[in-house]
Amino acid sequence: MKKNFEEDDEEEKAGLIKAKILVTVVPFVLIIIILAVTLALNSRKKETDKTSNLQQSIMDYADENKESDSSGPREPVNSDSVVTKEEEQESPTEAPKETNSPTPLKTAEPTANKMDNKPETEEEAAGVPGATPAKRAAKKDYSKIEFHKEEQLKDMMAYWADNNQKALDDLVFLDHYIAMSFSLGKTDNFYYYGETDGSGAPNGKGIAVYADNQYYYGDWKNGERSGNGTWIHYHMHLTDDRADDLYAYHQYTGSWAKDLPEGEGSEHFDYDMSLLKGNDGFTTNLIGTYSAGLIHGEFYLTSIYVDGRYEEWKGEASKGAWIYQSESKDKKGNRTILVNVNDPDAYTWMHPKDNQNIGVCCLKSKS
Repeated sequence: MKKNFEEDDEEEKAGLIKAKILVTVVPFVLIIIILAVTLALNSRKKETDKTSNLQQSIMDYADENKESDSSGPREPVNSDSVVTKEEEQESPTEAPKETNSPTPLKTAEPTANKMDNKPETEEEAAGVPGATPAKRAAKKDYSKIEFHKEEQLKDMMAYWADNNQKALDDLVFLDHYIAMSFSLGKTDNFYYYGETDGSGAPNGKGIAVYADNQYYYGDWKNGERSGNGTWIHYHMHLTDDRADDLYAYHQYTGSWAKDLPEGEGSEHFDYDMSLLKGNDGFTTNLIGTYSAGLIHGEFYLTSIYVDGRYEEWKGEASKGAWIYQSESKDKKGNRTILVNVNDPDAYTWMHPKDNQNIGVCCLKSKS
């Protein structure tokens, strides 16, 4: 009987020890779980707040546009905002005109290819964006509209880093952004926000705005675009003489060196489809290689027609000129420069006088 009592005592002690362990451990585990859940919720809240703040910036700028215009631009106080100018210039009184607009390619009558069969594999691999709707900015005296380049470029950089194309498209048509670009006149100068070197020159990752509603976001070296980046030109038709401009949007994405496209890259065009006429094809995408801003190497292209069909083409270029596909010429002297991917008997034609210095057109650059 004594042995049984001793066994019962041992079991009772063991039970008490287990109970004490549970009383000690369980609250500790619960505290850890609560902390983990709290941290996760806070992290999610911060991300939500960040997105909300970015979206709010567009609303803020839109609200400011409703207020009365002020006398002129205000200089930023942060040294990260750099103005690359030969000298200070007065704000112009009328919008600058664009030059060297891209010329649509003349093509032989292609086989029908409906829009729903638009080629995707090549475009997606090159990061080609979707179409940007054609917009026309209101005609105003943008020299009298106040802008804050540092704040505006900072906001734009956040959207660009998040690949928020719609937000970018909305921002650039706000009066503040048009006025910022407008103030640069017809120069190749730019306003910059981003990383710099010891002398204050753009170096690293940054964003810039140029005249004629042009923007660049990407890598910089020694004050020049170098590395990988994206340049966008918004055709805003600010004056009546631009009313018949077919182009709404032009983009180059890829490699850069010495402020010009260099290496692999792609171009994308959007058009005001209501202005397209005739049977010519209009280039929408080019994917290939560039040298000093000019086409140089093998290329894949797509073109769009008035009836909405797309066609695919391929060709090769050297130092800004297409290499002819054959010795053939038409009655006007046009020669074959591209061959249809799906029909080897269909070509794109171009006159030799136009087949020179072909590259990323309208690009603002000091090089």
